[in-house]
Amino acid sequence: MEKTKNNKVGLLVGAGALAGISFILLNPKTRTKVKDSSMNAKDSVVTYTQKIKEDPNGTKQSLVENAKQTLSSAQQALEKVQNVWANEGQEIKETAKNIVDETKELGDQAKDVKEGVKDAKSDIDDARNTAMDAGKKVKKEAKSTNTSSKSSNSNETDHHVLDEPVNKM
Repeated sequence: MEKTKNNKVGLLVGAGALAGISFILLNPKTRTKVKDSSMNAKDSVVTYTQKIKEDPNGTKQSLVENAKQTLSSAQQALEKVQNVWANEGQEIKETAKNIVDETKELGDQAKDVKEGVKDAKSDIDDARNTAMDAGKKVKKEAKSTNTSSKSSNSNETDHHVLDEPVNKM
């Protein structure tokens, strides 16, 4: 059963690849690029094969030297990365830790400020209420003073003595 599935999958993949290549080759520019790259690849393989036939040991040594140089370059790059990580990585860790600590401190300070603002708002509300109560009290007293002065003024008589006689005859 699994072998049948694998065969079907392989067949479907092959058919899909063939359909994709056919679709790509419908474009003349793409067809030309594929032809040129195939010719270049063929020429490179032929040249390399001839080189190996002419001097198998020299070609082998050249490949070994290239591999050694590549490996040496990779090791040097790895050492540089390790040195950078050892030096700069530690600084990054410390900086990140400092940022976290400072962020926590800022959060605590923000909480303190929030509580201070709440307290100040409460104090302002208390002061406003006290001022309003005092204003109402003053207004009430002024009203009662005005009312009592009006009533006392109407019962009072003027005892002012004039310098001139009332009747001039």
